[in-house]
Order: sequence, then structure tokens, then C-alpha cells
Amino acid sequence: MSKKSGLEAKSSASTEAPSPGATETTPLISTNVVEEPGNGGSSSGLSAKQTALLIAGEMAGSGVLALPRALVKTGWVGVPIIVAMCAIAAFSGKRLGDCWSIIEGRDPEMRSRKRNPYAIIADQALGKTWSVIVSMAVTVTLFGAAVVYLLLAAQIIEQVFHALVPTVTFCAWYLIVAGAMTPLMLFGTPKDFSYFGIIAFGATVVACILYFIQMMNEVNPFVFRWGIHGFQDFFLAFGTIMFAFGGASTFPTIQNDMADKSKFSKSLQWSFVAILLLYLPIAIGGYAVYGESAAPNIAASLKDTPLKLVGNVLMALHLVAAFVILINPVCQEMEELYNVPRGIHTFVKQL
Repeated sequence: MSKKSGLEAKSSASTEAPSPGATETTPLISTNVVEEPGNGGSSSGLSAKQTALLIAGEMAGSGVLALPRALVKTGWVGVPIIVAMCAIAAFSGKRLGDCWSIIEGRDPEMRSRKRNPYAIIADQALGKTWSVIVSMAVTVTLFGAAVVYLLLAAQIIEQVFHALVPTVTFCAWYLIVAGAMTPLMLFGTPKDFSYFGIIAFGATVVACILYFIQMMNEVNPFVFRWGIHGFQDFFLAFGTIMFAFGGASTFPTIQNDMADKSKFSKSLQWSFVAILLLYLPIAIGGYAVYGESAAPNIAASLKDTPLKLVGNVLMALHLVAAFVILINPVCQEMEELYNVPRGIHTFVKQL
């Protein structure tokens, strides 16, 4: 007779002795989380629209500015590649959400909010060793991306305020931005800062509209461009396009904070459609207008105008807001590792 896995055994036990609600525990506190039947989550949490905005706000940003240069290296074949990568990323995100739904379906105790859902998925699928590997990979990836976001934000702010305070260097602006963002890292879970999704995505949308208007103001007689630079350039551009749709490391953390986790797929659909509608005009417009002269950051190819200035400020705002979304899973991993109690009041009391 084959031995049942731990997850199956828990599922059987919960069927024999159902409890009114799942219990969420840490070594320092214990909280009862009562689940509403049929909604797949707790009564409070992110709505489907809030989830879509968090996903879109985290993903749509710095990647869009690199797409015109990617098209320079791939030619027009890059456009269907962008669409294909969007579909693949959305499908992968849906499968990741399905994994968590399966875990919750088999073990009701998993329906309470967890700090490291991605690592839990790896643990249930491949064991403890792979759980640690996945946890480390997610932490390194998101921490590295968050640092880049702060660097880009500091660079833009330095350019904007250079005329006013020329003595403040880029390094000093980085320290200022990092210091200002530190208190925002104390947010508990995505539902505590759902409005950052609105800020991040809204700023990107307006910035891209301004950039696109500026592109159209600089348009020359259209010349149909065709060609691929070479094998190496093509795959470098392919990597840039893939980077533009990166961000799946945050999906389990965001889904875990939803009021109805079964609606995660719907949120993914909304967010990826919005991202694609944002990416294509900038990518195609930048390539068509500037061609080979398109800079790695298309904003650098634009003439210095008020439209570009406002667009840059909004992009910096996006980077700051997206930083909060990106760094949250890392903070929760550290909190889980060091048994930090949930809730600021409990944390202060324990101190």
C-alpha cells in the first residue's frame, strides 16, 4: 500500500473533523481566521480589481521604456513576440495561482494568510530543500529588482532637480530616496497598501501617454523599417521583452491576500490586457519614429520638453510605488524567518 503524502493526510483529517475556521499561528501569536464558505478566502482582503492594479502597477513601468530598442534588434517580428510573451506570462501566472488553489483545497489550514506562499508551493510539490531554494531565488530576484527601481528613481529625480540643487549628487539622491522609502517597507501585506497599485499603474499610464504624444510631435516622414541585427542581438532583445513581463515572484503573495482567491485568474486577465495595451503603442511608436537611433531608454531619445519632464516625474513616482509592491514579499520572508509577530501593535508590545 502506498503511503499518503502529508498534504493528503491533512486533507483526510480535516474531512473527518471539520473546524469552523482555519487557525493561523506563528511562534509568537495565534489568530483565528474564519473562512466564508464558497469564496475561497477570508471576508476581508483585496478585491479582483485591486489585485489587477497591483499586478499591473508592479509589472508595467521600466520595461516599457526598453521595448522600442528591443524592436530595433528584432525588427517588426518583435511585435508578435511581445504579444506571445504576454500570453505566456499570463498563462504561467494562472498556473501559479491554480497551484495555490489546489493546496488550499486539500488542506483547509492553508486558507489562512501565509507570508511565504511561493515557498509553500515548492515545499508541497518538491519538498523542503526546493522550498528553501525557491525562497532564496525569490528573495534575491525581488531584492535586486527593488534596488534597480530605487536607482532609476534616484537618477530621474537627480535629473529633474539638477538645475535647482546641482550640488546634490546622484548618490546623495539615492540615499534620500532609500531613506524615504524605508518606513513604507513596514506595511504588512498587499491589502495594507492596495492604493500603491493605483498610483504605480496610473502614473505609468499617464507617463506613457505623454511620451507617445511627444513621439508623435517628433515624427518624420514614415520609413518602413525591416531587418534583424543578428543572432546575438535578437536574443538580447528577446531577453528584454521577457524582462518586461517579469514579476511572477509576487503573484502568490498578492493572491494570498485576496478576499476571494478564486478570482485571481480574472485579475490576471485584466492586468495583462492593460499591460499589453500600454506596451504596444510605445514599442511600435518608438521604433517607427526613431528607428536605429532609439535609445535603450526611449525617454532619452525624446527632446527636452514639458511633456518629457512631467513623464519622467511620473515614471519616478511609478518606480517608488512599484518598489513597495516588489519588496513586500522579501519583507514577509524575513518576518517569517525571524518570527516577527503580525500587526504593528503586537510587534511593539513584544518589543
